[in-house]
Amino acid sequence: MRVIHFVSTVLIVVLVGCSPAYDAEKYIEFVAAWGSKGSGPSQFLYIEDFAIDQDGNLLVTDALRADVQVFDPQGKFLASFGGNDLFEKPEGIAVAPDGSIFVGDYLSGKIHKFNRNRELVKTFSGHGSTAGLTREAEFMTIAANGLIYIAEAGNNRVSVFDQQGKFRFHFGTSGDALGEMRRPEAAKADSVGNIYISDFGNHRIQKFDAQGNFISSLGSPGNAPGQFRQPTGVAFDKFDNLYVADLGSDRIQVFDNNGTFLYQWDGKNIGVGSFANIHGLIVDRQGNLYVADTGNNRILKFRILGGGD
Repeated sequence: MRVIHFVSTVLIVVLVGCSPAYDAEKYIEFVAAWGSKGSGPSQFLYIEDFAIDQDGNLLVTDALRADVQVFDPQGKFLASFGGNDLFEKPEGIAVAPDGSIFVGDYLSGKIHKFNRNRELVKTFSGHGSTAGLTREAEFMTIAANGLIYIAEAGNNRVSVFDQQGKFRFHFGTSGDALGEMRRPEAAKADSVGNIYISDFGNHRIQKFDAQGNFISSLGSPGNAPGQFRQPTGVAFDKFDNLYVADLGSDRIQVFDNNGTFLYQWDGKNIGVGSFANIHGLIVDRQGNLYVADTGNNRILKFRILGGGD
């Protein structure tokens, strides 16, 4: 494993309308990167999404390795689980308050539940379009109400299950009207249980309440601040600021909890080269942001200045 331990600040300054300049270096700094292409420990073939376990370790799904790798916050490899005997193409992952780990499979439609020791407990759902099945399941979340929300790119909807595997309801349908979706990539919850969807095909972020009722939409197609080109990963810090991986523009954009654009940055500004095919994002309890730099087969770690608990 190669870990880069240096800090470099971001040098973008962005003007938004008549708002004052937001200098990204006041908010974020680069900490470390690790990973290379391969199937060994700390290597990756196609990083998808992240979760943080009860010990503060980073769980990383890899669709092509068909496993989950576990790292400590400094990037030290600890373990892996799953593998081809269990997974076909794992993507979504979430950790419950009791330490249970849920992993969704894009190809099989199955959702696998593990205990906090990473031992398989049960498997539920499956591949399909009827209620209770998933098709091309992407990134998931466990909201404040304890329910699991999983984005389905193949069904253009979000399916909701309890932690025992019982299907509860789904919301969304194919289209570009408000509340409709085209290949949603991620479903992630803020601190009060609202569900944010990265509406990949419609180049926007949509916000729903916990019952699946549409609240608002953020963004439009484009490369300007506040616009998106195929958004993927979504994450929140302790202030419910919203972080969005903008795959088509190779950048990360940040918004406050009212949807106001704050700042953005990309890999060219931090001394480690361009982002490539960025996917999952997550913020840990210490205020560190992890980025799945999927096309470069690496994980990037940033410190959110003033963030964390």
